[in-house]
Amino acid sequence: MNYSPIRITVCIAILAALAIMDLVNKGRNATRWREYAFLALCVAVAVAYGIVNDQITCRISWEYFYYGKDLAPILGPDVPPNSAALQWQAVRIGAAATWWAGLIIGAVMLIANNPSRGGPQLPYTRLVARLPIILAVTAVAAAIFGVAGYDYLLNWISPDFQNISELNLWRPHRYMAVYGIHLGGYIGGALATIYAATSIHRQRRS
Repeated sequence: MNYSPIRITVCIAILAALAIMDLVNKGRNATRWREYAFLALCVAVAVAYGIVNDQITCRISWEYFYYGKDLAPILGPDVPPNSAALQWQAVRIGAAATWWAGLIIGAVMLIANNPSRGGPQLPYTRLVARLPIILAVTAVAAAIFGVAGYDYLLNWISPDFQNISELNLWRPHRYMAVYGIHLGGYIGGALATIYAATSIHRQRRS
């Protein structure tokens, strides 16, 4: 499903509006607004990361987006494509690829912090404090996998990658580096989210 930046912005705005409505309607008794606000923040942070990530990677390898993301029909036959048009499409792709990741990250941490016999809930400030850690782990993993991709250490994943490298297509070192950056980002984000959830459980018990 194609999610434009406008639709994603609307999604974040809806979560923020729900938080405000809960706070206005229930006043000091309101509790759900913190969850909505936290989810909106997680989505916004993830989208920002995705946009910045793809603004960098589209400059490393326009081929990855033009050929790998099938942007040729959108950007036209001229290669390399118009830089402004490519960068805008990278914004769209980056936002669409990460908004759901932010929603999952926020939901996992909220579930880990749900009221239970495991201990008192952590304040939301402690949940928010974990977001920079998740971003840092994601960025480090992306960098590591980017280097691995540049050195062709990820070619085993697909015969297409082997062909790209052997035929020297599309500046293959750069192409595979960008693939590695994207793959590493997902892996790093997943590992960091698991760590965040387990650390929440551990702190609640203590």
